Amino acid sequence: MLRKSKPECINVSLGRNLTLAALTVALALVSVGSAGARVGAARAVRVSTDTLTTPVAQHATEVEPDAAASGSTIVSVFQVGRFFDGGAAAIGFAISTNAGRTWRSGLLPALTASTTPPGPAARATDPAVAFDAAHHRWLAASLTISADSSSVVVSASSDGAAWDAPVTAISHPRPERNPEETNLDKSWLTCDNGATSPFRGRCYVAYTDFAQPGVNIGVQSSDDGGLTWSAPAFVLVSVDVPGVQPVVRPNGQLVLVFRNGPGRLEAVRSGDGGRTFSQQHELIAQPRTHQRRQSPTVLRVFALPTAAVDAGGTIYIAWSDCRFRRVCAANDIVVSHSTGAGWTVPRRVPVRGLGPTADHVLPGLGVDPRSRGTRARLALTFYTLRSAGCASSQCLLDVRMATSPNGGARWSAAPRLNARAMRLAWLPRTSSGFMVGDYVASEFAGNRAVGVFAIAFPPRSGRLDDAIHAAVRTVAVAP
Repeated sequence: MLRKSKPECINVSLGRNLTLAALTVALALVSVGSAGARVGAARAVRVSTDTLTTPVAQHATEVEPDAAASGSTIVSVFQVGRFFDGGAAAIGFAISTNAGRTWRSGLLPALTASTTPPGPAARATDPAVAFDAAHHRWLAASLTISADSSSVVVSASSDGAAWDAPVTAISHPRPERNPEETNLDKSWLTCDNGATSPFRGRCYVAYTDFAQPGVNIGVQSSDDGGLTWSAPAFVLVSVDVPGVQPVVRPNGQLVLVFRNGPGRLEAVRSGDGGRTFSQQHELIAQPRTHQRRQSPTVLRVFALPTAAVDAGGTIYIAWSDCRFRRVCAANDIVVSHSTGAGWTVPRRVPVRGLGPTADHVLPGLGVDPRSRGTRARLALTFYTLRSAGCASSQCLLDVRMATSPNGGARWSAAPRLNARAMRLAWLPRTSSGFMVGDYVASEFAGNRAVGVFAIAFPPRSGRLDDAIHAAVRTVAVAP
């Protein structure tokens, strides 16, 4: 269960006023590490570094990136300074204006006590980013955690580098039945950029809402570049954390992809701009997942879906699945798609040259939004445990990236992006295991597929060394 628990030692000052001078200081961009280096094919470069010293947080750690692209500009957001018991000290961002060749980074301002200027929250988590082409604004959603409440907030930027103070989409007090938990979780974000869509310029934020009767996916929309947000519409589900992924087809149809129990991946659709959703849930697949019992000594892995859509409206979804392994001994990444009615049988993404117990997890799927059908270009970034049953002290972890020029009919090799295998002890700890994130990112900038992910190195001087990296692969157009 992913539901957030109450952080320790919260001491929050609410209602701080922002000043233009302070905000200007907060928006200064920082060049980090090798961020100025050119990115070669499938060579990872560090794009950000955690320099915070927030008490109780684990430093230096950066995990769980999301990314969005417009033209040659790519913006990523991620957690900075992960806490053991939930959330992070801040949300970082990194921007490349040249299709992933070079990067600059900073922290979203006015969000938490650790940002400059400080924000009202103690911690933040679940970052997601999208580009609103109609209003030419980048939007970054975060779930913030305070002493008495949790909120989904959205920061906005005209250039992906200078960010406004966040706007609150929804906020709930902590549940009376258990104030150690929160009433919101796993927020996500997307925008309708369809040239002929009747809802072009409408952006959507989706999340798990525990404050309603039962467990619901909440969906809200904004038609003004994230300045204001509608009242939520709800979709009732039967699992605590469905890991909802909202995508928009070019005709304006909003589709929510999510887990609905341990053995079901489902979807619902909205044809009226997110006001109402189909009552009938579509069954995408019944996944089979090899997963060790969650504990602090294993890699934190939740079998959440990742989804994207091509220019023709085909929706692609990927997840971890062990159906192609003997006795379900380890996971592959599998992909299914829908052109508008029904979903294809899942197909395995082959990863050659590894043993039979290599375990592929935590996929991030990207689709070139200019491509379609049999020429849809796909990118898939994911992590691999070299042995699914490894003892914690012996586990070796890699990050890989595969691409497809033809809608997943054929996949490239998936080379390792980290020069040195990662040890779990190099990663930040959580009650659910060592963490690189519950998500990873893949995006397209022209014919360049860009993966954004966390790589860890051996700790130095009592601090971890876990940072966000990026790698680029060129994807040829299918003949």
